[in-house]
Amino acid sequence: MELRIRDLEPEFFKIRTSQEDSKPELEKYKQLYLEESQVRKSLSDKLNKTNEKLAAVNAKLLVEKQNRYLLSSFTTREVLESLHDGNPNNSLVHNRNLISRETSMIPTSTSQPSNKSTENFLFQTHQELKRNESRELREAASEFVCVL
Repeated sequence: MELRIRDLEPEFFKIRTSQEDSKPELEKYKQLYLEESQVRKSLSDKLNKTNEKLAAVNAKLLVEKQNRYLLSSFTTREVLESLHDGNPNNSLVHNRNLISRETSMIPTSTSQPSNKSTENFLFQTHQELKRNESRELREAASEFVCVL
């Protein structure tokens, strides 16, 4: 039994020394993990702010499109009203020989912003955000590796 203990003592000290030698490395990895967590949180916050800005820009774009639509319909109405000189019998708008009914109407399919184009815009913007996020993560990772 004593022989067995003597045989195992050097192995025990070897394991203990190895464990003590690995403590600084473990601390280093703990520190790196904390730094990575902070970088991820920072990037997440940055992404959230960018998403908020994107939502604001999308809302502004939608308002501009609606204003543009209203302005174009108002301008079209002014043009049509200017064709009418006030005399109901002399109106170019009502004279079918001069202006057809199709040209006096506002086509709704081209005047209103289409949902498809808005979806495409949002999709492209989302893709761009993903690319930017990936790039920033790669940059942060390379900075993280450089710190090591």
